[in-house]
This record gives sequence, C-alpha cells and structure tokens, in this order.
Amino acid sequence: MGQTLSKILSLSCLLVLAPALTAGPSLYPQPVTPRFEEGDDQLTCRELEQQLSSLSRQTYSDKPGFYDDPYHGASIWAGTLWAPGAWGYLAYSGTAEYTEHARVHEAASRIEALRHLKARRRCYE
Repeated sequence: MGQTLSKILSLSCLLVLAPALTAGPSLYPQPVTPRFEEGDDQLTCRELEQQLSSLSRQTYSDKPGFYDDPYHGASIWAGTLWAPGAWGYLAYSGTAEYTEHARVHEAASRIEALRHLKARRRCYE
C-alpha cells in the first residue's frame, strides 16, 4: 500500500512538473502572442500578404471532434466487449489532437505578428 501510494505521488508530481520543464506547448490554452522573426522588417506589404496566405492553410483542422469521429465509438465498443487494446485509439487520437493544436497555435502566433507588421506599415489602406 505504501509503495503504491509513493508511486502514484511521484507520477502525479511528474505530470504536474513536466510541462514546466519542457519547452514544448503547454497542456492549458495559451493566448496567441505575436511571434516575430529576423528579417520581418524588410518584408514588403505584398510579401507579408503572401506569407499570411501560406500560413493560413496551417490553421485548418481536418481532424473530426470527439463525438464526430466514428472510430471513437468503435474503439470504445470493441474495447469494452472484446479487446481492451482497442482503447489505444483514444490515446492516439488525443495525442494527434494535442499536436494539431500546437501546430495551429504556432501558425496563429506567426499570423498575428504579420498582421501587426501590416498594420504598422499601413498596408490595409
């Protein structure tokens, strides 16, 4: 009992501290902040617009939501009745959604920076 409790506590501490120790995306939603890069000041309004249009494609998501994905229901049904290994699809789906949100967040932060540059240069006039 004591060993099991200590393992659970150490695992919970690891889960709580892991996002702070890694440089990757956080488990919790973060606000979109502009991400500027070197050489952004030399871009023209046309180049800014081209980068914005190419980055906007990275913000699209083809992954269906949890309740819209038929594989979720199938994996829960198969995992409950026959093979618990079918629940592995739920872990895969969650991981795929997490990485997709990280990709979309990174593209959105870059888009925000390019929009700031366009506004500063008055490209919208």
